[in-house]
Amino acid sequence: MQEGGFKMVPSITRRQFLKASTAGSLSFASLGCSALGPTMAPASFEHPQAGKYNIYFGDLHNHNEVGYAQGSLDRAFEIAREHLDFFAFTPHGYWHDIGHYENSIEKKWLDGFEVTKRRWPEVLQAVRKYDQPGRYVPIAGFEWHSTSLGDYHIIFPTLEAEYIRFDDLRKFQSFAKERGAIMIPHHPANRLGHRGANLARLDPDASPVIEIFSEWGNAEHDRACSPYVRHTEGGRWTQNTLHHFLEQGHRLGVIASTDDHLGFPGAYREGLAAVLATELTREGIFDAIRNRRTYALTGDRIALDFQLNGQLMGRELPYTRRRELAVTVTGWDQLDRVEILKNNRVLHRDFPMDRVPAASSWKKPVLLRFEYGWGPWPALDMTRICDWDFQIRVEGGLLEDVQPCFQSGPLDETRRDKILERSDKHLRIQSFTALRQQFEDISTKAVVLKVRGGPDTRVNIALNKPANVSLSQTFRQLADSGEMLFTGDFPKESAMLHRLVFHDHYQTSYKVTDTDDGKNLNWYYLRVIQSNSQHAWSSPIWVEPRAGKPNV
Repeated sequence: MQEGGFKMVPSITRRQFLKASTAGSLSFASLGCSALGPTMAPASFEHPQAGKYNIYFGDLHNHNEVGYAQGSLDRAFEIAREHLDFFAFTPHGYWHDIGHYENSIEKKWLDGFEVTKRRWPEVLQAVRKYDQPGRYVPIAGFEWHSTSLGDYHIIFPTLEAEYIRFDDLRKFQSFAKERGAIMIPHHPANRLGHRGANLARLDPDASPVIEIFSEWGNAEHDRACSPYVRHTEGGRWTQNTLHHFLEQGHRLGVIASTDDHLGFPGAYREGLAAVLATELTREGIFDAIRNRRTYALTGDRIALDFQLNGQLMGRELPYTRRRELAVTVTGWDQLDRVEILKNNRVLHRDFPMDRVPAASSWKKPVLLRFEYGWGPWPALDMTRICDWDFQIRVEGGLLEDVQPCFQSGPLDETRRDKILERSDKHLRIQSFTALRQQFEDISTKAVVLKVRGGPDTRVNIALNKPANVSLSQTFRQLADSGEMLFTGDFPKESAMLHRLVFHDHYQTSYKVTDTDDGKNLNWYYLRVIQSNSQHAWSSPIWVEPRAGKPNV
């Protein structure tokens, strides 16, 4: 028995399991599950939970044509409403110490700031127009650049947000605190003096969290995945990473957000913020951020519950020698490893991917990812937009949940990625792809289905666009291999139904005990790495040193 009660079953291998399934000896009914028929009610599409809180997913840092990025204002709010719980639009607002640069490129920024000033009333109008507490929460904000102090974006807790230009950071921080607003440092790992975070000037009352991941890359540490490669300012400076900040005694929660410049909030692979809140309201979201009940995601909406002695992420706890660390993680792909870090070093690693599926694995829902959008690469000079319209139907199973994985490119004002229909038996998706403006040279988009079924459950995919083609596979087949769907001869677009992921591999729950003599401040956080390279990082939990001992 592994810690946390997850039972390992080494007596049957994956190959033996699949062989038995194929032979029919592991029928769904024989595993103690009643037949899945029309009398079974579908599961509700609920938010995951951590402790007593719901987990909500959103984007707190995104750009469009209001400023100096691309994409219309209404389009951004529409896209966010389709697949996010909350969204902060943060147009480029001001750069107090901008210089004069080669080819006078500063004009791009200066002109953008004037656009934001002129259209600020439209921003507030959009926030009010799309506000649906309990369903979808839009938030007003703007971005403040600084060569010497690092970039921030401010987000406002009410619909009455003010756009003001500040030359002095202290005055900006006072302004934020007076209004209950929050200022979030972003792309912190640039070098100090090159728009990197200057935490010597940070006010934790105004800035309780820091954005550690976005389309810029990953600021966890200077050797972490996703280096800074897409911008002019250079790579990651060791002294401006999360690890260094924590070592220096800063107590910051973490989020991620896209910083996308194509007006696509929540763009897949570019960053997401998760908050633990009692309700989906502006008040609930801001309370979560102020109390650091937050975590950072790259794309997949991994559910994290990380506690120390029953206290959630973000807390500061008095000294105690014995610490029980409790972890529950539910991913949207195979979990490669789940790591507890203490003082920036791995304390414990869990490897869900190494578990061996058993006959009982069919009793839990499986994950099924349909990915689409491979096509002619740019060298062929065929960078067309491909429209997709398809249905996914489940026979002999129940569709319990869905995760969309829609990326920002290509920019198109008339097209939308949407789940048009959804029931416990089917999905209908409208989407589009192209091998241009794609993030990290990946043109594909996807949907992930969580389905309760058995070896004989069948999934049928029928494309109406870009061609009338179809694919049908049983779960027994998909447990052994993924399958391709081609829309025509080479180099026509193609899609893939990935090998299914068992609950054994996408969920883990365990406890670890640590003891410490309390000589120094300790901090713990959780890091999750899926097999598809999607990550999650919890906010830390701090444990104070023993009385009379040094702090850091």
